[in-house]
Amino acid sequence: MVRLNDPDRFARFVERLSSTLGMEPDIREVPPREPGDGQVFALVYANTPEPGFVSGFTYGLSLWKGADSLPSSRELCMVMRSNDPEWAKVPAITVAALRGMCPFDPGMVIGYMKPYVPDSGLSSLLLAAPSPRLALADQINLACSGMGTDDFVEIVGAYPIYASERKIIHAQGAGVVWNSDWDPYDPARPAVV
Repeated sequence: MVRLNDPDRFARFVERLSSTLGMEPDIREVPPREPGDGQVFALVYANTPEPGFVSGFTYGLSLWKGADSLPSSRELCMVMRSNDPEWAKVPAITVAALRGMCPFDPGMVIGYMKPYVPDSGLSSLLLAAPSPRLALADQINLACSGMGTDDFVEIVGAYPIYASERKIIHAQGAGVVWNSDWDPYDPARPAVV
């Protein structure tokens, strides 16, 4: 089951992100796993948070509501040191594929069958707090004035990792990666393990 997409809510999400980031995104629709699953969008911010980086946000995860569950109230974001906008679409591709089957909880690792972007071996995601480079609150309130209720969306960071790192995180915890000497924004970085 999907909550009815409210175009005004989407506009508020884009406006609040764009206001914080200081620019408008390139908005791309990503096909959902099943046509009835509802829309998923990738919001691509080039040269954000600084020149030579790309940032991407999802919109569509917070719309999902399972038959017996509350809305997820989450959206994903990613920051990469790259000019390739395909990196910014990775969170939306993941949401489109797994929405309704995955809670997208911080601390989770999610695998993919192949590298997310050609010429990179990164094929999994580690979910955590959003990148501090974005200077973004962990939650965005999409309520409009006079609504009387809040509509908070939690922003969850998605960090690309290697399959070998995903396996070690499953075995030993995310600290193995977080506490290593790694650059989470480098698409060509070497594997930690």
